[in-house]
Amino acid sequence: MRTELLGLEAKMTAFAQTFPSMTDAPGVPLWDADTLDRWAAETPLSHGERVTARFLLAVWDPGQSWLCGRFDVMEALRIRDDEHRAAFVAWGEDPWWP
Repeated sequence: MRTELLGLEAKMTAFAQTFPSMTDAPGVPLWDADTLDRWAAETPLSHGERVTARFLLAVWDPGQSWLCGRFDVMEALRIRDDEHRAAFVAWGEDPWWP
């Protein structure tokens, strides 16, 4: 089971790093959802960074109440730049969840 989780963590790291603003965000290089959540909730970020963190956390565990808030797809589509929108659309074309 732990080996499987490590594979999912590596997959989440690779996925998160497709979003330019998340490449080196705390909790991303070695996937740790709680660290990413705390960073997104407690750090002065751009609105886009916070929305992107919310999306990644929603993929990781859509039922969890994250400190940084709930993901809103309409808000994300409205504010994302082309690179972030492309990463989101690529996931949307073949979505997966851990």
